[in-house]
Amino acid sequence: MEFNEALRRTVGGHWRLLVLFIVLPMLVVGVLELRDARAYVSKARVQASATLPATDVQANAMLSRVKAVATSSSVVSTALEESKVTDRTPAQVAKETRVSRLGGSSVFTVKVTDADPRTAEKLAGALSEELVTFFNGTGNLLVTQLTDREAALHDERVRVAGELPGAKDAAESGRLTAELSSLDQQIQDVQASLRAAEAAGLGDRTASLLSPASDAVPVPPLSRTDMALAGMGGLVAGLLAVTLLEVFRPHVAGPSAFARELDAPVLGRLRTTERRGRKAGPGAPACLHTETVVALRRAVARTRAGTVVLTGPAGEERLGTLAKELEARLDLSVVPGSGPDPELRAGHLGGPHAAGTVPDGNDGQEHYGLIRTLTTSRIREATALTDGRAVPRPATAVRVRALHQVDDVSDTARHVLLVVEPEFPPYAELRRVRNLVAATGWQVIGVLGDHSTRRSRKAARSERG
Repeated sequence: MEFNEALRRTVGGHWRLLVLFIVLPMLVVGVLELRDARAYVSKARVQASATLPATDVQANAMLSRVKAVATSSSVVSTALEESKVTDRTPAQVAKETRVSRLGGSSVFTVKVTDADPRTAEKLAGALSEELVTFFNGTGNLLVTQLTDREAALHDERVRVAGELPGAKDAAESGRLTAELSSLDQQIQDVQASLRAAEAAGLGDRTASLLSPASDAVPVPPLSRTDMALAGMGGLVAGLLAVTLLEVFRPHVAGPSAFARELDAPVLGRLRTTERRGRKAGPGAPACLHTETVVALRRAVARTRAGTVVLTGPAGEERLGTLAKELEARLDLSVVPGSGPDPELRAGHLGGPHAAGTVPDGNDGQEHYGLIRTLTTSRIREATALTDGRAVPRPATAVRVRALHQVDDVSDTARHVLLVVEPEFPPYAELRRVRNLVAATGWQVIGVLGDHSTRRSRKAARSERG
């Protein structure tokens, strides 16, 4: 199966379901956001460090650190105390706090959303100030501890080094020497940890408040991002659903693919004529194009069929109406043939003289004159010119019947099958037509696409019956 056919089966055959999957999540998101109380947002800008991140990894690490600090319970609790807001919990404030980075810099925007604009302004201002305080003071607690530890180790080393010259014996001298080596190793380890902390920005005390909390502005009720994400999620879910539907209930990708599976041509497409403002019923006449009529006439004449049988997933009423219209539209009084009327051949002209018994003399001349007169008359009556060729009239008219109208007892003429299928017929319909062809031996002369056909359970039961 080609990719375009698979795409037509999944997207074209189930586009209504896909639209439902896309629109429904967007409507749900829109209703939920409209139901929420009107909110206000206030924002402030904080520079976490004067040193720019060298790589994206460092920038992302700094962003994660600022987010973690801004939503931590200790910092939020301090901000609540500073702003004198008592009707909010740290968890509520942390949930409505957003931190974003400006490009690849170390400047961050802190946004606080609240139902009260004054509360949003107070919390954004207090929270941004707490962030600056944390980065410049409390946030460098590890660096302070490492620095104090290094100073203590240096003092201890000075004390041990002062005791070493006054050692009483070799054993005490060896002990003091070993203690000095241990202190030197610890100092080196602390200095390495301090360098790593400074490289990570922990030792940088250059955080500052670039922009205080702005006036709170209303939050738009509908977010384009949320709507787009809802639509994309619905599209993915819809594609998964229609794929599963095609796995368990496959369809054929149009009349062309249906005809290719049957090794038959597509003779055309039918369109139901509808009045404006009124939907056509199952018995409405079908619109047959001239090209379709010509193709059907040629196909019937080529197979020398006496009865054309219509079959398809449409109901009996629809197929019966289509059979009547086809029989009326197909002017089969003149069809292609392979030569002159057999009765015009020698010995089949009728009369008292046959081939091989031509009289002599005047009787023979009169006989040949009669032959020429009858031949000219019969040719004019029995032939019509089509593309410059003589075409004889058939002896019997060709009938068009729906499958449920076929008389399989008295109708002994040659039967051919004309399949009328909707735009996306189920694969079970293809198996049904194949079984019908195998059981009856009827030749499939072509496939007609019927856009107005809608398969229903009632139609399926009536055709199986």
